[in-house]
Amino acid sequence: MKVRWLSTYILSAIVLASAIVVGCQGVSPTATLAPTATLAPTATLAPTATLQPTATLAPTATPLPTIQVSLLVHISEDDVHWFRDFEVLKGTNAYELTEQATDGDLESTYYASFFSHFVESIMGVANEGNNYWLIYQWNDSGEQWEPLPVGADLFSLKEGHVLAWSYTDTGLETRQLPSVTP
Repeated sequence: MKVRWLSTYILSAIVLASAIVVGCQGVSPTATLAPTATLAPTATLAPTATLQPTATLAPTATPLPTIQVSLLVHISEDDVHWFRDFEVLKGTNAYELTEQATDGDLESTYYASFFSHFVESIMGVANEGNNYWLIYQWNDSGEQWEPLPVGADLFSLKEGHVLAWSYTDTGLETRQLPSVTP
């Protein structure tokens, strides 16, 4: 029973495929096809003049939207680096901003389980002892620095954000915030 059904199915598929091919050639599926005439070779075409481009059209790409943000790299009281009104593409995260502003002068390890980088060095200053790089965001209404609530890779920048990487002694009881304000 299964073999008969399968062979009927295959035969129906072949007939349908033949009808489609024949139908595409403008012949009815019930018509008998007669052999067509053999075509004689035609004359060889001589090459014509080569076309030269008259003008090059420049692509009319839509510019990608950008935002301006600021970044502070606070190494010590005497070593402060501002990257003010730094232009980045909309959707850039804090880690990418750091890479761009420092021209890649940072070292980090990416932890896939956290979807974020652990920053080990910025501008040649590496984590050592209790001193680590911590990232903060400026709170305009409170006029103070606050730690980012997520890792730098997970923090999407918005127009006007002000961030700071601060080389901080984490062994102290009181929280050290960047002493420089925007």
